[in-house]
Parts: sequence; C-alpha cells; structure tokens
Amino acid sequence: MSSESITKPQPTTSRYQVVSSMTVDELLSEGYANYDDFYDPSEEKWKIELAKIEQMIRDNPVDYSEGIPF
Repeated sequence: MSSESITKPQPTTSRYQVVSSMTVDELLSEGYANYDDFYDPSEEKWKIELAKIEQMIRDNPVDYSEGIPF
C-alpha cells in the first residue's frame, strides 16, 4: 500500500451556478451585470402605449347610464 493519501477532487461551482442564484441587486453590485442588461425596448413601447390608452380613457369617460343592468 502506498503512503500517499488519495485526494478527492473538490467540487467546483460554475459562474453560471453562482450568477443564476443571485438577485438583480446582487448582480449589479458584484459587477456581473449592467443596468443595460435588464433593459427591454418592448417594455418601453408598452409603457408608451399604456399611457395613450389611459389618456383616451380619461378623455372619454364611460357613460354608465347606457349600460345593461344585471
């Protein structure tokens, strides 16, 4: 028998495993992500469309007298 101790390989954690378990604030503070990584242009378009819809509703209130009672 050999007197050398057999060393087991240490488990390694990939960067993906670390990053996938972090919150957005942690990703930003640790430097793994930038604010631009979370920017979605379609979300901005949706906000603009939503503002237009809300303005239309304010400008044209619903006349409930024409509604059908239950």
